[in-house]
Amino acid sequence: MLQGERHLRILEMLRQSRTISVKQLCDSLEASEATIRRDLGTLELEGKLERTHGGAILTGPTRLNVEDSYNQKESMFEAQKRAIAKKAFERLSNHDSIILDAGTTTLELARLIGQSNLQLTVITNSTTVSSVISQNTNVELIAIGGKVRLNVLASVGHLAVEMLRRFNVNKTFVAANGISIESGLTTPDLDEAEVKRAMLECANERIVLADHSKFNRDALCQIAPLSMVDVIITDADIDESILGLYAQNDIEVIPT
Repeated sequence: MLQGERHLRILEMLRQSRTISVKQLCDSLEASEATIRRDLGTLELEGKLERTHGGAILTGPTRLNVEDSYNQKESMFEAQKRAIAKKAFERLSNHDSIILDAGTTTLELARLIGQSNLQLTVITNSTTVSSVISQNTNVELIAIGGKVRLNVLASVGHLAVEMLRRFNVNKTFVAANGISIESGLTTPDLDEAEVKRAMLECANERIVLADHSKFNRDALCQIAPLSMVDVIITDADIDESILGLYAQNDIEVIPT
C-alpha cells in the first residue's frame, strides 16, 4: 500500500473511532510498527492528528454532517454501550424519578431497568425505551407525546418540550451524537436538540451516556454546553489524553 493511501485510511479510521492505536493500524493496514509511526509523525506535522502514547487522536472536533440510522447506531460499540449502561444503572435507587431519552446507549440502561425490580418513575419520549421498561411492573411509566421522529421512534417538537417542562426529576440520562469542549453536547436534528435540552433542564442530576467515539465530534445543533452536565459516563476505550483534557476543564468523565 502506498504512503498516500495509508494516510487516507488512517484518517478515515480516526474519523470513525476518534482514537486509534498503533497496533490496530498495523493489523488493519498490514504495515510495520515503524512504518505506522512514521505515518503518524507526518500526519501530526500536517496538523491532521495528534499522537498519543501508543496511538493517535484527531486534533480538533470533527464535523458530523450525516446522522447514522437508528439500526446502524444500535449495532455499533455494543459491548461498550452495555458497560456504560451497567455503570449508569448503579446510580439508580428505589423511588428515583428519572428521564431517559431515545439514545441507543440509553436503551441499554432501559433494558437493565426492565429486567430489575427497582421502583422508579420513568419518563421517556422513546417508544422503544417504553417497551423494554414495561417489563418491570414496579415502574410508573410516563410517555411523552408529540411529533414522532420515525428513524428513532421518539417524540420531539413543541408538545414534547412543553410536557417535559412540567416535571422535576432526580436524574436525567441523555445521549448525544457529538461531545466537545467548544460546542458541548450536539446532535444533527434541531427538534431532538430542544427535547434533550428540556430533559436536562428539569433534572437535579444530569448524566450523559456516550461511548468514546462521540468525543471530539460536533453536529449541527447544540443540545447544551457542558456546564449543564454533571457527569459523562463513557467506556474504557476512551483515550487518556481526552480524559486529561476534560479533567483540566473540570468536567467529570467516568470510564467503565
